[in-house]
Amino acid sequence: MDKLVFIGNGKVVTDSLLVAEKFGKTHDNVLRDIRNLDCSSEFRLLNFEESIYTNERGRVYPKVDMTRDGFTFLVMGYTGKDAGRFKEDYIKAFNLLEQTIAQQTQPQLTTMEMVAFLANQAVQKEKEDARRDQELKALKSGFETITVNLTAVPDAAKVVDLINEYSRWTRMGHNEIYNRIYDTMKDQHGINVLERVQRERDKINADRIKSIGRPYAESTLKKMVNGIDVMVRMGALDKFHSILVGMLAKAKSERIFN
Repeated sequence: MDKLVFIGNGKVVTDSLLVAEKFGKTHDNVLRDIRNLDCSSEFRLLNFEESIYTNERGRVYPKVDMTRDGFTFLVMGYTGKDAGRFKEDYIKAFNLLEQTIAQQTQPQLTTMEMVAFLANQAVQKEKEDARRDQELKALKSGFETITVNLTAVPDAAKVVDLINEYSRWTRMGHNEIYNRIYDTMKDQHGINVLERVQRERDKINADRIKSIGRPYAESTLKKMVNGIDVMVRMGALDKFHSILVGMLAKAKSERIFN
């Protein structure tokens, strides 16, 4: 089986002479079959290479070396009593020689190279441990800040700062953050902040229309009545703040430990 394939230009190949011999064809017919293959120019260049050989009389003749893919493309149409067995033998020969080459080219480390490799691994682990310690310290600092925030009386400015911090940690948009907390407040406490905001805006707008006959612009209404101010008047800002702090703690933990 080892005579079916050989090493050519660093690759495992066979040639048209061997194919002709094993499949019971004349060499001229195999060369003709290769020339007439219906394959792309790119495939032909990659998988077939013209070569020469010298016969027993010392005369030089052409032959074609081919890769596994080239061989497969060529003989897929060959039929006959023993054609299937020859194809299997070729595939086994290609596999065996390729495995042998792969094993021979595996890098073998000397003792000094192995020591250097292990030392480098130790240094990298030490750097990773140091980075991990810094992250844990940052996380501890973050949780200490959160603990203070949980016990502190919230004000509007502090809540806005925490919204900005949560956005930085999660890359979530501000409107999405507010709406998520509003949904949680509604589920946990039965407080519908958005409905209260809309009622206050509608009342202000109605007074405006009654007074001068035209409403406020939408952008103006949003500046006049916002969720933070409404929660302050409702006495619900502490609930919003508590939910936000919990979300921020979870976001920091996931970013550092995952």
